[in-house]
Amino acid sequence: MEIIPAIDISGGKCVRLFKGQKGTEKIYYENPLDALVFWIEQGAKRLHFVDLDGAWGSDKNKEILKKMLRKAKDRSLKIQIGGGIRTYQAAVDLIDIGAERVIIGTLAIKQPEVIKKLSDEVGAEHIIVALDYKEGKISTHGWTQQTNKDPFMYGKIIAMLGAGYILFSSVEADGAFIGPDIKNIEKMVQSVDIPVYAAGGVRNEGDIKNLEKIGTHGVIIGKAFYEKKLPLSILKKSK
Repeated sequence: MEIIPAIDISGGKCVRLFKGQKGTEKIYYENPLDALVFWIEQGAKRLHFVDLDGAWGSDKNKEILKKMLRKAKDRSLKIQIGGGIRTYQAAVDLIDIGAERVIIGTLAIKQPEVIKKLSDEVGAEHIIVALDYKEGKISTHGWTQQTNKDPFMYGKIIAMLGAGYILFSSVEADGAFIGPDIKNIEKMVQSVDIPVYAAGGVRNEGDIKNLEKIGTHGVIIGKAFYEKKLPLSILKKSK
């Protein structure tokens, strides 16, 4: 199973949230470029960038993200990036400047036809659709808005439209160290025929083993690394 460290950016800093709530940011690096260098030194093969301000409707991190993508490309580090990608062109532009994959959330829910267009134009292997959920329904706009959409039904739709991967995230587990939502993650894995990444709640190596047992393709980990609840050596086990 693939293990991918996360760098979430808000206000130009590397932060983590608690249960996805705006205003709960805890700063881990004043400069996200320092976080990027740290993960390069740790031997990470791929990183997960999230522009939190972008997800909340701001482009204030645009330039720092461009710098990070350029630096990662220079070091042959693979990057998947999301947060505030609201148009087809915004997704294409990120791939053009070095992102290996783009993570589409709100756009995929509001305009699912864009996923087919992106898949046809740039390839399914570059498209991750983020299905973030709370109380059994999909959340959008950086987890600030709730829909009535069922994530499992939508997962099937997204897979048919040509998404290469699904990123399945429990808002309520994010940054809370309560363990991954194994039951629902397993249900998603069994509902679709494309690889599923999980995020939210990881607190120890046992959680990672449980995710692997149910067939999760990979896991995104942020706070558990930054709070030293997981040894960095675990990255060597990433496949």
